[in-house]
Amino acid sequence: MPAWEAIGRMHEALGDEALAAGRTITAGEAFRRAALCFHSGQAAFFADPDEKHRVQLLQRDAYRKAMPYLDPPVTPLEIEFDGIAFPANLRLPRGAGRHPCVILNAGADSTKEEFSTLEEVFLRRGVATVSYDGPGQGPTRRLRPLRPDFEKPVGAIIDRLAARADIDTARIGIWGRSFGGYSAPRSAALEPRIRACISIGGFYDMAEAWPRFPDTTKETIRFAFGAADLDEAARMAQAYTLKGLLGRLTCPFLVVHSGMDDVCPIESSERMRAEAGGPTELALYPEGNHVCDNIAYKVRPLMADWMAARLAD
Repeated sequence: MPAWEAIGRMHEALGDEALAAGRTITAGEAFRRAALCFHSGQAAFFADPDEKHRVQLLQRDAYRKAMPYLDPPVTPLEIEFDGIAFPANLRLPRGAGRHPCVILNAGADSTKEEFSTLEEVFLRRGVATVSYDGPGQGPTRRLRPLRPDFEKPVGAIIDRLAARADIDTARIGIWGRSFGGYSAPRSAALEPRIRACISIGGFYDMAEAWPRFPDTTKETIRFAFGAADLDEAARMAQAYTLKGLLGRLTCPFLVVHSGMDDVCPIESSERMRAEAGGPTELALYPEGNHVCDNIAYKVRPLMADWMAARLAD
């Protein structure tokens, strides 16, 4: 983590220098690079929760400095939920009017700032984006642990968007990776305002997948749960399942999975397709690793094109 922090601080200093000289585009790019470096430093680091949180705040603060200078810029939101407020980043495509919007659901140790380049794939296709740190994720973990019923914080986000004149809440989609690949279809099944759903690299049932999880994944989940040890985390995992729910997912549904996924079993994608209650498509990439990060150039355009088409007027 110290090496990543040093690199992040170097990029942040470059951003400060550019901003002082009025070079706002360069500044925004540098601040975003800094945030991504800080993210990489704290990712999958659980030995010292206070140190992890400190670097997460460096990440948050660097990205806040980038927000007004990105294209399109970022609007910070606070989402009231369960007695707390968790942070979200809203970005709108260029042009006036009421835009369709996709809610981006992170993995268990992902953070909203991690999605800044993914957001742009949707934005270029006219779809607004909301990235957020929900319960158990990013700095919000200190306020609330991970929870199985993610349709509830997702519903709070939609409530917040409904108050805006620039978002068309009749055209809300949801996307999720890894843990988000579970929470997105669960939300689409139980939140009727969602019009289209994408799951990439998600699990169908965490307890069934638990034995094959790598040790780092198990520790990630334990930390997000706030469990004392892996045995307690394995017991808590039993609540995280799509069993009996997907028949209620009637909106268009795209499932993306990969043949070399060493975290979530490929069988999960086949069960999602078999049980979904609406029109469902399955895209399998034999060469893909977990969430197809190694072939983002293939899957990101596919997912963005698919979502834009489903949320079109």
